[in-house]
Amino acid sequence: MNDYQDIPYINTHQWAPQKPRRVWLNILLFLLTIITTMMTGASFQGFSWSAQFENPALIFNGWSYSFAVLLILTTHEFGHYFASLWHRMNVTLPFYIPLPIPGLFHFGTMGAFIRIKSPIPHRTALMDVAVAGPLAGFFFSLVFLIFGYLTLPSAEQIMAHVDLVHQRLGITPEMVENAAATLTLGKSALIWFFNDVVGQGKVPMSEIYHFPFIFAGWVGLLVTALNLLPIGQLDGGHVVYALFGYRAKNLSRIAYGALAGLAGILYYFRGSEATVWVPWMIILAIIGLRHPPTLRDEIEIDQTRRLLGWLCIAIFFLSFIPLPFHLS
Repeated sequence: MNDYQDIPYINTHQWAPQKPRRVWLNILLFLLTIITTMMTGASFQGFSWSAQFENPALIFNGWSYSFAVLLILTTHEFGHYFASLWHRMNVTLPFYIPLPIPGLFHFGTMGAFIRIKSPIPHRTALMDVAVAGPLAGFFFSLVFLIFGYLTLPSAEQIMAHVDLVHQRLGITPEMVENAAATLTLGKSALIWFFNDVVGQGKVPMSEIYHFPFIFAGWVGLLVTALNLLPIGQLDGGHVVYALFGYRAKNLSRIAYGALAGLAGILYYFRGSEATVWVPWMIILAIIGLRHPPTLRDEIEIDQTRRLLGWLCIAIFFLSFIPLPFHLS
């Protein structure tokens, strides 16, 4: 049975899904991203990239982080992919972006993306495609956060693990104590709940990347929040356009202005650390703040999809981290 009997007929046959091309490229990028995330995960366990080049077997110390973060990214992108196919749109398989840069703090990947090559028929399809990715990625982020925090050992064992990681990297307790600053991860409302309430604050935010499932969950919430910014053609931009139609352009401008205001406030209080938002703002400005119309904007979305849209907006506020990284 057609779930969209109330929607006027739109001839989408000319945009019927086509067989993906150059699948070898998607597979190659995925395999490379497995390698770079495993190497990154192993480095978070104290095995440097140079040590892994000398002894490739060390890379397997990063399997749990790689598995978790790639499962979150993959379910996010395939949420978009299958929702697009459901609405008979031409869409590519996910393109993963490996990040093989040793010596710097990063996630081992810059994420993944799909390309929708056909027009969006109506706001119902737009909402389905928009929410499917964030909801899937958010779900698995919560799974790994719950599992990670509920299986934490005692505070003494946690610090013993951190000391072991430091020892592998040649970092002595004196070096840690005399360090001028330490890279610390920021908290969203959800991270505060998991880290300070569920985890009882046993893991310092400057050390959570040594705990692969917890760190992957943190990355997943960050990625979800960034995608749900209600700007342009981000997932959040799709959501507000599906909800409000052409009026979403004002929300997009307000959200971009709020992001700029946040960067300004952070710069006043934290200095150059606020520049973390500058590259993202430049990318958003290049992509554009306006959302293109669907083929049939006049078709209203149903109540269920409105609720899903508002759920994604709530997830954004719960997951957003005003300052993802800072020195303390």
